[in-house]
Amino acid sequence: MKRKTALILGTVLIVAVLAVVAMKNESPRALPVANVKTATALGSQKEPSYLLFWRAPDQVPELIKSIGTQGDGRHLLGFGVPCSTFEQEISVPGQIRLTFATARKYNIAVMVHFDFHVAWKSRPDLWNWFDPNKPGYNPANQQNVEWYGWDGPPAKTRYLNWGVTERMPPPMCFTSKQIRQEWTRLIREVISPTLKQEIAALKREGKERLFAGVLVGSEPMFDNYMKPDPEMEKMMAADGTAKGRLGYRSLMNRGYSKANLPKNMTETLGSITQETVAFWCKQFADAGIPTSKLYPHVAPQLPEQETGAPVSAAFNKWSRPGWSTYPVGVLGDSFKPLYVELQKHGNPRWAGVESNAWFPGGSVDWETYLGWHYNHGAAIVAINVGATGTELPDRLSKAAFSPEAIKAYHKFLQGGTLKETGLTSKQQGARLQSKMKTLQAGFKVWQSSGRDPSPIVQEVTKHLQPLLQEGKIAEAEAVIDAAIKKLGVKEAK
Repeated sequence: MKRKTALILGTVLIVAVLAVVAMKNESPRALPVANVKTATALGSQKEPSYLLFWRAPDQVPELIKSIGTQGDGRHLLGFGVPCSTFEQEISVPGQIRLTFATARKYNIAVMVHFDFHVAWKSRPDLWNWFDPNKPGYNPANQQNVEWYGWDGPPAKTRYLNWGVTERMPPPMCFTSKQIRQEWTRLIREVISPTLKQEIAALKREGKERLFAGVLVGSEPMFDNYMKPDPEMEKMMAADGTAKGRLGYRSLMNRGYSKANLPKNMTETLGSITQETVAFWCKQFADAGIPTSKLYPHVAPQLPEQETGAPVSAAFNKWSRPGWSTYPVGVLGDSFKPLYVELQKHGNPRWAGVESNAWFPGGSVDWETYLGWHYNHGAAIVAINVGATGTELPDRLSKAAFSPEAIKAYHKFLQGGTLKETGLTSKQQGARLQSKMKTLQAGFKVWQSSGRDPSPIVQEVTKHLQPLLQEGKIAEAEAVIDAAIKKLGVKEAK
């Protein structure tokens, strides 16, 4: 009876939400306007702006053919190449040379990306603290991985969902001295010598404009497994992993403990993320890479409380700021959170380093989406179509190379003015309807499997309607998104 009541309540909730949405008028919502002084100043700069796609060198000819134009000289088409630095250390110099050779051959801009904390499966000598029967075993390695509490345990596995949930080596401790020594060695001895040679070669050839920059890191954050989705929860249970929040080893390395607690754990973890990003960028700068070509990779879509990665973590004196800029979560209606932080730091040029207008949950049109970047000081937009599994990559690719997207790319690359159109209530209503249908489907799945969705229904009911009635659409969607995540269902296409 309780589950039946919950399902009825969920249906009533959906009807109520749609009624509130229907009451809204059809006028577009106003979007933040670019800082006029900054936009004017940027318009006079000789530095080019870049539209990049994360593609391998051998995919460049097909990319050029798909887009159909390489730009007008001030607006340049380019490609970006990712590198898992720990796992590909031996081949890094060769990859850099091939990447730049491709840029020269096709006269196309290039960005190189170096990951320093996600992929390190090949380095059990740094993370295997727990299995004496496997390579690299050393109990001292527990200092190099994150912990679940002041007394541990150290993590054995990282659970990451970039399309489908997968197991990875333990999450890295960002404040480990040994890890930082490795970062410094990799940047200064493995990456930078060849990178500097290639940058210098472009300059000698009068082609320095083809070098868009370096993407530093891969969305550094502190994982929080307090409320994992069902798929992740199942994996964790099979592994004997308790639910919890990570970050305690990094905190202990900064002098915190049970006897000296941080005043605000979220803010303190955020400061460690920011300082870690700054450390990476400083190593590149000290090695001679121009700071104007360095961009970190911070993910601002999720609440800081869940990730320990605030918008502000992208700022440091050795780089320009860079973010993932999917139009979902806190960036669903506009990039105002980015603009506010940019203004605090003097409106520097910045980059959307992992972008796609049609990421699941987004509803902005492509021209507006590009305008949210370039009209507000972005030097780079890097389009992503990669993810794990098959469903999400397919969706991202179809979106990135859709007729609407190609038309918007052409307008930018030919120097046209990008028009930003506000989201109408009709668009918002369609987005909310889609999410509410997903939510209802999740309730039914739980009921059919014998699980009780009533706590989630009650939580949504408590917050959703008041937010909608106050016109707080982004906050309302965040409530729905959180419920969908708890239910562990995929959002409808």
